[in-house]
Amino acid sequence: MGADEIRHPVLVDTDALISVANTALWPTVVGNLNLTTTNVCIHELKRHIRDKSEFAPDGSRRKWIYDGSVAALEPFEDDSNTAFTTINSVPRPHGPDAGEQSLEQELEQHPESYTFVVLMDQRGRESINRIFEKRDADGVAVAPSYLLYLLHKNGNCSKQEFCEACGELLEGEGWTSYSAIQAIWQEIPIDCSSYVDRNLLP
Repeated sequence: MGADEIRHPVLVDTDALISVANTALWPTVVGNLNLTTTNVCIHELKRHIRDKSEFAPDGSRRKWIYDGSVAALEPFEDDSNTAFTTINSVPRPHGPDAGEQSLEQELEQHPESYTFVVLMDQRGRESINRIFEKRDADGVAVAPSYLLYLLHKNGNCSKQEFCEACGELLEGEGWTSYSAIQAIWQEIPIDCSSYVDRNLLP
C-alpha cells in the first residue's frame, strides 16, 4: 500500500492545519500524531503559499496564513513520513469550500477509517457529524484545538504547553467570537484558566 492510500484515523482540513501549524506545538504534532488530509486541502495550502507572501508584515493575516501553510505542507510532502498522508478526492470538488467538501466526500466513502475529522467551520462539523450518524460510524467532528489535546492526552506535552498553544491558536486566527471560543474548548476536559486569558475561555 502506498503512502497515498494510508488512512489514519484523524482527517484534517486546510484551516485546521494552518491554525495548528502556527503554534509552538506543531513540531510535537509532527513528531507524535498520524494525520491524513486530501489532495484538495494540499492544493489549498500550496495556493495560499503562492497568493500570500513571506514578506507580508509580521502579525498580519496574510503572514499567518503563509507561515502556517508552509509549516503544514512540509510533513505531507516528505515522502519518508508515512505518519502524514494524503488521499485523492474522486471526484475532485472545486470552489471556495472545496477542502471541506473533500473531507465530507472522503468520509462518505470511507466512514469506518476515521475517528476524528478536524475542522473549524461549525456548519462543516455539523455535516460531518450527520455523516457519522447516518453511516452508524463511531466518529466525531472536532475543532483544531483537539489535535493539541491529543498531544496532551498522550503525554506529549504539559498542561501549560497545551493551554498556551490553544491561546496562541485563538489569537492568531482571530477566533474570538463567542461561538468560536465555545467550539475550541468543546470536547476538551481541561481547565486552562491559569494559562489563558479569560476572554478566550468559555
